[in-house]
Amino acid sequence: MKRIFDGEIYELIVQNGSLVFPYCKSSNESAVCVSYKMISDENKEPTDVAKNIYLLSKFGSNYRSSSELCTNYVLSKTAELQNGLLCLVTDSGAAYLVDQTGMPLWSGDINYKGEVPSDIVSYKNGLWASYSKAGVLIRFNLNTMREELRIGGKSSPFNKPNNIFINGKVATISNAGSNKLINVDLESYIIEEKEEFTESVYAYAEFKNERYVLLESGLYTL
Repeated sequence: MKRIFDGEIYELIVQNGSLVFPYCKSSNESAVCVSYKMISDENKEPTDVAKNIYLLSKFGSNYRSSSELCTNYVLSKTAELQNGLLCLVTDSGAAYLVDQTGMPLWSGDINYKGEVPSDIVSYKNGLWASYSKAGVLIRFNLNTMREELRIGGKSSPFNKPNNIFINGKVATISNAGSNKLINVDLESYIIEEKEEFTESVYAYAEFKNERYVLLESGLYTL
């Protein structure tokens, strides 16, 4: 592994041919200053970018309207759906389906036992959400926004699942509690343990034949 950034990173976003992430530039007792970096074909090293580049990557072309639904847009979760809609879960737990103009078409929540999702992703006609405290993955029907499948629970293979990354039909789950990456086949639901680390793993991403993992000590290439 090679560490390429040792600051506090909040999430990894692979979108529009780049890897973008927000990080803590400075902080004090009352405030946190957030800045943004990007890795691209042109520059393999993390390079500072403007806030609107991050918002475009996370919220899409309607980022101005969508991000205004959030109290804290960095801590919110988004997933681009196949029909062009955006699913947005704010840091307070409110959920929205937003059209390309930024207009909410549905609002509610997809919390599980009072817990806000730690991440959301879309796959085919379903929305997958992870719940860190409960140790479960849940698939919601996008037509009804109701739960239709749950993986995990009392005998869960997940331990504080923090992030979901999808490549094809395989979802890679970052488990902060067990320090492991776990693959879930979203067609057969076969579960396979992958890499294990010596510290908490918070996010995983693949970009341009590179694999990235966000650990407690920073961002690494595998």
